[in-house]
Amino acid sequence: MMKTIRFDTLPGCQPYVNERTMRVRESQSGMRLIDFLCEYHPPTRKEQWLAWIDAGEMMLDSVPLTADHRVRVGGRYVHAMHGFVEPEVNANIGVISEDESLLVIDKPAPLPVHPSGRFNLNTLSKLLESVYHDEKLRIAHRLDANTTGVVVFSRTSHAAGIVQPQFEKRLVKKEYLVRVRGHVQWDDHRCELRIGHARWVDQSGKNGTGGARITHDSGLPAETLFRCIERFDDGTSLLIASPITGRTNQIRVHAAALDHPVLGDPFYPRPADAALSSETITQTLRVDQPPMCLHAWRLTLTHPDTETAVRYESPPPDWAVTPGAFSGKVETNRNS
Repeated sequence: MMKTIRFDTLPGCQPYVNERTMRVRESQSGMRLIDFLCEYHPPTRKEQWLAWIDAGEMMLDSVPLTADHRVRVGGRYVHAMHGFVEPEVNANIGVISEDESLLVIDKPAPLPVHPSGRFNLNTLSKLLESVYHDEKLRIAHRLDANTTGVVVFSRTSHAAGIVQPQFEKRLVKKEYLVRVRGHVQWDDHRCELRIGHARWVDQSGKNGTGGARITHDSGLPAETLFRCIERFDDGTSLLIASPITGRTNQIRVHAAALDHPVLGDPFYPRPADAALSSETITQTLRVDQPPMCLHAWRLTLTHPDTETAVRYESPPPDWAVTPGAFSGKVETNRNS
């Protein structure tokens, strides 16, 4: 039975002062504070930044700033949010494997991996820090907050030096289970649509994009292999997706571009020219919402100690376990 790490109380659900440090790049030095903040995090509306400035929450060396303050490189700019309470997350974290070099986690959802936006303490990295407090865990790759499954952490700098390049050089084999809308008309499909940031379509910056990615001729090369293993009576299909490249939201963007968006995806498909705001963007689901049906099922890499291939697997979620879903097609894939 898999070991599970549970938290009786979520640390981010108790009011606290959440301090976010922001770094100024050389190219941003001399900008007005309000302009820097809008560029630093485009999904946040200018009006919201101004409200935080007026409340004295934007500081440099503990001194509140005005909107016209000129930012400079090297300054420690902090957004101090008082009485901050984070949304609830699913913190039942499974441990698939742990040895001296690697910690392999079965990530639940919704649960962001890193602090960002509304989440800080209620994130996978912060929660694991509270358990493995004598170690510096180094994450080898990332999953979206709404995606479940295998996540690998290196426990030493030596292990990270061997594992991380495998991801960078695309030597790691990754297999996802994904349930999509509609019956796909193929058994196997290679999607090579290029992926870029949605802001490339609206370079004026007048429309927020919420960090959305889109398929676009000017995007970066992206490749995903899809295999259909079941077509359900409810009009959905169960696929195995193997991303060859590692673009942000790649499987979700490719699936949506093929007119078969991921079931339960709150963000895609999204019109490339859609104007977004913090009120309309929904990136991380609530714990009481139906799941997004994307699961990091299997991951194969070369272990830093044994120098042999090892495969880590997360049990399929309920939405993928149905009569006939795991038939000979999957067995064939396993042996390939």
